[in-house]
Amino acid sequence: MMKIYQTRLGNLSTSVDVNGVPRRVQFLASDGVNGVFSTADEQLQRAMENSRGYGRRFKLSDVAQPASEEKIYMLVPEVRSWQDARDYLRKEPYGLSDEEVSSPALIEQAAERLNLIFSQLKKRNKR
Repeated sequence: MMKIYQTRLGNLSTSVDVNGVPRRVQFLASDGVNGVFSTADEQLQRAMENSRGYGRRFKLSDVAQPASEEKIYMLVPEVRSWQDARDYLRKEPYGLSDEEVSSPALIEQAAERLNLIFSQLKKRNKR
């Protein structure tokens, strides 16, 4: 996870001890007052939060969770009808039951869940 630290001392350069090794940390201030530094390095985060400057010279401003993993979709151009899509999803490796693919809406939901794109299949009109 990414942690963002802030200082009100402008462009601040400080040193923190990371496992016995001094490490330079630079806060950059675009406005000359509010300096910002961010890192995803957990050892550096712990060192900063245990340093004597933490809470006095700088503080934790925000925690950013990593973005969810991008989905990778598989294009299936050979599927041209809803029946083809149903047959495709019933075969291995998917092995869906007849009930799971009994309508175009359920087929679309299954394809989305399995990250499949039936590129030749005309989408049904939503009303």
